[in-house]
Amino acid sequence: MTDTRSSTTLPGRLHVRTRDWPALVSVAAGMAAVVWAANLLVRRIAGLSAPPYDLAFFQQVVWNVGANGQWISSFSGGSFLGVHFSPILVIPAVLERLMWADARVLSLSHAVTIGALVPAAFLLIRATLKPSRAAGPLAAGLAITIPWWGSMQEVIRSDFHPEAAGVVLALFAGWAGLTGRPRVMWGLAALALATREDVAYGVAIVGLLVAVRGRGRMRQHGRAMIAVALAWAVIVFGILMPWIRQGAVGDTDGYYAWLGGGLNVLSAPFTMTEAVAAALTRSGSWFVVGGMVISLVGLPLLRPRWALLTLPPLAALLLSANSFQAGIRLQYPLILVVPLLVAAALGGRRAIAAANRLRRRRRGHRPERALGARFPRRHARRLSPLLPLLLALPAVAGAWVQGSLPPFDLGDPSFLARPPAIDRLRLVAAAVPSSARLLVDEGLVAPLADRSSIGRLAGSTPAPDAYVLIDRLAWSPTWRLERRQAQLVDRLERSADRPILADDGRFVLWGPQTVAGSP
Repeated sequence: MTDTRSSTTLPGRLHVRTRDWPALVSVAAGMAAVVWAANLLVRRIAGLSAPPYDLAFFQQVVWNVGANGQWISSFSGGSFLGVHFSPILVIPAVLERLMWADARVLSLSHAVTIGALVPAAFLLIRATLKPSRAAGPLAAGLAITIPWWGSMQEVIRSDFHPEAAGVVLALFAGWAGLTGRPRVMWGLAALALATREDVAYGVAIVGLLVAVRGRGRMRQHGRAMIAVALAWAVIVFGILMPWIRQGAVGDTDGYYAWLGGGLNVLSAPFTMTEAVAAALTRSGSWFVVGGMVISLVGLPLLRPRWALLTLPPLAALLLSANSFQAGIRLQYPLILVVPLLVAAALGGRRAIAAANRLRRRRRGHRPERALGARFPRRHARRLSPLLPLLLALPAVAGAWVQGSLPPFDLGDPSFLARPPAIDRLRLVAAAVPSSARLLVDEGLVAPLADRSSIGRLAGSTPAPDAYVLIDRLAWSPTWRLERRQAQLVDRLERSADRPILADDGRFVLWGPQTVAGSP
């Protein structure tokens, strides 16, 4: 029988079915998300209102890796790999070395990652739902909303984090496993594991999905992936990162110190029951999780055993002393994305099966074996174009309710009203020797992080040997920092022991303190 569906044959034997509109919609939605996120993030840096953490931190690590091969930064002692094991940062380091050493490269790559979540989730969900004819429309409806989730708005706001790419790679690895591509699956999984140590959990989840839903020998590959991911996590967390730190205290060690540290964490639920229960029942955090579930139309709840796989990383977030982590803000929702999407995909299978059973009972039809034959073609043609739009409504409503970025934010974020000034800033900063210590305002740290030593003023008295660069129109995340910055500028302008090296009317650069009696 001849396939009459329209198609286009491109060079290189690439065959594109133009009737596969769910895939085209997903790609288009992903590209729109890239443009939207890139515009917001680049404008924020250009307007000198990007927070220094964690963008400046990653930018300086990437710059050091590309410039001298060292995994170091001015924001923490020792090797960065002892804080977060992200060897994949070699890739942006090479790109910046060959093309453009600028924090905007990381922002652009982050925007691409946000957009790539859409086709990655689409492919995984569709592969899980097949052979149902509703697989494409349902997968598209769930995937195209991801960049607009309230929690994903926080991820975008967090600027660059390599684990976002890890989530995308893990989803693609799951798709490859479900569609019988073992080499592709293992290659993508290896890259995902290289993004950050905790991405191993997402890789293990997609390995479990392949082990349950894969065909033939792919189930063995899925079980092997689970073992590899867990072994990788044990080796990296328990052996490799402590060895790299060489006894130094990591930035994240204090997050769980209140539980007693070490093995005392296991007994904390019994010895500190009230405190642990209070942490695990934070209403604001569960509001975020509820928004993610609602954005997936509640489908994870149809497969409760799979949805329970969300609880281990969720408990780790809630028990942290870091307010951003416990509140599931900024980049921290990422660890929940893979288990929720997998549970939603399997919940979608159950929803389709339930709908088919209800339809058969109403029509008196006999049960059929093939899931793909249970959804009549004429109904699929009528409803499939509307399905993505209907599924998008909860996610868009959640973006409004939970608070997010434009166009969903009703307010006018300050960074959109700030004119671009990054080129003007770099021109003034060029007077500072590349090896010198430079202290700058909050919004200037990330744009100037491509140097060996940089720090933020934060209202403190600068070191005598440091260069100081301030912005008379400085952005400050809090009114307290804004007040301290104004007091510091006043002291600097009154001081006679720091020479002014440059002043273009907005940016002022002071040199190191001069020794009394020196020329």
